[in-house]
Amino acid sequence: MATLALFDLDNTLLDRQAAFLAWATEFADEHSLGDAAPATLEVLDMDGLRPRAEFFGSVRRAFPITTPVDDLVSRYFVDYPRHFSVADETIDALRRLRAGDWKIGVVTNGQPTQRLKLDVTGLGAEVDAVCVSAEIGSEKPDKAIFEEAARRCDVPLSGWMVGDSAGADIAGGHGCGLKTIWMSRGRNWSSSGPTPDATVASIREAVAVILN
Repeated sequence: MATLALFDLDNTLLDRQAAFLAWATEFADEHSLGDAAPATLEVLDMDGLRPRAEFFGSVRRAFPITTPVDDLVSRYFVDYPRHFSVADETIDALRRLRAGDWKIGVVTNGQPTQRLKLDVTGLGAEVDAVCVSAEIGSEKPDKAIFEEAARRCDVPLSGWMVGDSAGADIAGGHGCGLKTIWMSRGRNWSSSGPTPDATVASIREAVAVILN
């Protein structure tokens, strides 16, 4: 029987930080905000954890922008996903995993627009199931979204969870009985929660851990 490997999306399978900076640079140019604006937008973004309405509210306070927040949010969800790309080595690693009779699921917190990133990059064709929290009605670290991913992959909830969040991915996966791999992104582990079974810097490394 196939075994399950679940992956977070942003800053795990895809480089969200790079995509956001590309969007921020384009946004700053469009609104003539100056060369320092992209860095300020990155700070206000809080690594994507800030709700978008709150983020754009702070953007309007920091810069001379009068466009309504709702309009900025709507435009963001159209423009921002276009800046994503996927590394060839990530695709190659996922294909090695699937060739080894693993089922691959994406488990991501966020809005249905998360799927646009999969469409833009072609990553959707490389996985067996996608669970987006807003569609499921459950978000990591809740067990229900992991269970739904396993159900959609048609395998038991047993295997691995790979992600960059100590709480959502590592604690969430641990709580479901999954082994966990933390994408460090150059950080040191500092969480008081469950520790990951492995720490890696790339999907290639994560897949090597899983296959070994």
